Amino acid sequence: MTSQYILSAVKRENFGKRATKRYRRENLVPAEIYGISKDNQSILVNTFELNNQTKDPQFYSNVIDLSIGDIKVEVILKEVQRDPTKSDITHIDFLMVDQNVKIEVNVPIKFINEDICKGVKISGGQLSRIISETVINCFPKDIPEHLEVDVTDLDINHSIHMSEIILPSGVEIVSASEKESDTAIIKCYMPAEEEVIEEGAPVELAAPEATNVKADEDSADAGKDDKKADSKEGK
Repeated sequence: MTSQYILSAVKRENFGKRATKRYRRENLVPAEIYGISKDNQSILVNTFELNNQTKDPQFYSNVIDLSIGDIKVEVILKEVQRDPTKSDITHIDFLMVDQNVKIEVNVPIKFINEDICKGVKISGGQLSRIISETVINCFPKDIPEHLEVDVTDLDINHSIHMSEIILPSGVEIVSASEKESDTAIIKCYMPAEEEVIEEGAPVELAAPEATNVKADEDSADAGKDDKKADSKEGK
């Protein structure tokens, strides 16, 4: 972990939908802290301060110094809820951490040297990023900003798997199964060639339909001639 973030909060006194709406109008985001005791602690965080911090992607996977009045605790984000229409943060959950206890946290995967990837530069392939983040287990002080994956030697029709990530000391990837640990995270493939119709190329018309129309017209004209002939003979 190379950076740490700071937030200030106040203890929440009132509850219920009406109080929640009032807090949000006052630019305060309701939040919960888990892990302090058997009971969670309800707090309020300044909206502008929170929005400013959340602009940094590293904020979501780093330890945060949270001040609640005179009390200071170290936390990480557990869950962030947003308004589905405005994307505003409406509620946030924190998890208190102990520097001596390992925790599970979600961190991004960063792919490097994509511009000199063998499969792209030499073979003309393209990269497909399959997984962009994963859950790790480590002590809070060892949380990395990201897991780095070098794709320089990735050739066409090959993949790099989760098990191939070089992990920092003290960091483990949390996998539900052995199969999941071998999941491909990025691959290099040759894009399929698409058939392209050149502009100005002649297009065949539906001649049979035109022929049928002409045949119908000729048949109608022939019928008229027969009627005329019958009329003359009758006279």
